[in-house]
Amino acid sequence: MCAREPDVVESSVMEIAELFRRPVVVVASEICHGDEELFPEELAHVRAAVAKRRAEFATARMLARRALASLGATPISLVPGADRAPVWPSGYTGSISHCADYCAVVVARSRDVRALGLDIEDVREFEPSMHDLVLTSGERAWLRRQPQELQPILPILFFSAKEAYYKCQYPITRGFLEFSDVELTIDWPAGAFEARVLKRDWPADVARLAGRFVIDGGRICCGVELAAAPTQA
Repeated sequence: MCAREPDVVESSVMEIAELFRRPVVVVASEICHGDEELFPEELAHVRAAVAKRRAEFATARMLARRALASLGATPISLVPGADRAPVWPSGYTGSISHCADYCAVVVARSRDVRALGLDIEDVREFEPSMHDLVLTSGERAWLRRQPQELQPILPILFFSAKEAYYKCQYPITRGFLEFSDVELTIDWPAGAFEARVLKRDWPADVARLAGRFVIDGGRICCGVELAAAPTQA
């Protein structure tokens, strides 16, 4: 970790931006200490946290302010809500994700995008017990039919894609979902997936959303977006 504002990781920014079809700004970097960059309210929020959590939080806020500034937003405190979800300034939306030593933020204007979901995971094999937690019976059956060389990586892809979907739908529904409440259809060659909620009576506008993924440099990145409603003439 470092004690300075992190350098943007340009090589990954374009790949993440391409996960989204509408205008977005992506900023990504290594995880860095940055308490000196935090607003007082933000510092108070993580004062009791362990060093790793403080570094993740500070890096995310620095990157988020950098991304928002590129869209014309005034720098403000970005303290999460009581539900720990990010609270974005009026007129903007976004999503934050980090893995072991890397953080990325994607933001957009609300007039273009209603909600965004980004998830980044280090590529790794799941313990067998995690399969039952993350995968539906239909997904497990699909997984068994896939080429042997893909089977170790697909469970973490399901995990990441469901996380991205959850982050996108949550600002709209404020509703909680288990992994088993969401079933994915994966199009591996296209780098795409569709998430479908199995839970009854879920709001129709987010009950089925498309997403995209990329695997590069030992990381899986998944993105989901919900377009803003067309403005009435």
